Amino acid sequence: MMEDQKTQEEIQEQADNIQKQPEKTQQRSDDMQEQSGETQERSDDMQEQSGETQGWSDNIQEQSRESQPEELPGVLPEGEALYEVDVHVNASALYDYFLRHVYTTFSGMIGTIIGVFMVMVYFMKGISILYLICGIIIILYLPWSLYLTAKKQSLQETFKNPLHYAFYENGVEVSQGETRQMQKWEDMIKAVSTSKSIIIYTGKNSASIFPRKDLGENAQQLIRIIFTHMDSKKVKIKA
Repeated sequence: MMEDQKTQEEIQEQADNIQKQPEKTQQRSDDMQEQSGETQERSDDMQEQSGETQGWSDNIQEQSRESQPEELPGVLPEGEALYEVDVHVNASALYDYFLRHVYTTFSGMIGTIIGVFMVMVYFMKGISILYLICGIIIILYLPWSLYLTAKKQSLQETFKNPLHYAFYENGVEVSQGETRQMQKWEDMIKAVSTSKSIIIYTGKNSASIFPRKDLGENAQQLIRIIFTHMDSKKVKIKA
């Protein structure tokens, strides 16, 4: 009886094992499907990362193309040039432009006004000499910083070679090497002059500078062209 009972227990245990095998097989199948899903997800992630990398590459290439000099589209010259000149914008011409640009604005003048006020207070009140020292520093700081800026900018590649300007009925064309740009007369903001240059503003803080030494005897011709083609309210040139 004991042997029969033992035999029945072994048979029952084998039966239980047989029943468990499909469950293990199903679990393994589920595990394999899960691994397959993870593999597919990783594959999708790799494809997505590859797409992002390609996008970055395209953006870099596009930026590189935009930074290369090329002929700018827009207005084309009409007829023959009224006047042409090559100008050399050096540190002296830039400094002259900066001085004129800064000292004709309130923000540029306020520092000088404060400096002059401090010097006057020192002499009128006879107070601490620090007023005199600080006033002189404030007055001299702006011209000195503008000079350093002009010196630094004159070393840029743009100013190492002359700029060629051609004046037409419908605007002014500037070129250097393979790069060309056309500006319409009506888009120009104002035209001013200093003892050293004639300056045409093409934007609030951008301008074309024409040193008088490059213009020579033709300075008056350029002034006449400007007066003829720009609104008189925009022209403030002294011959």
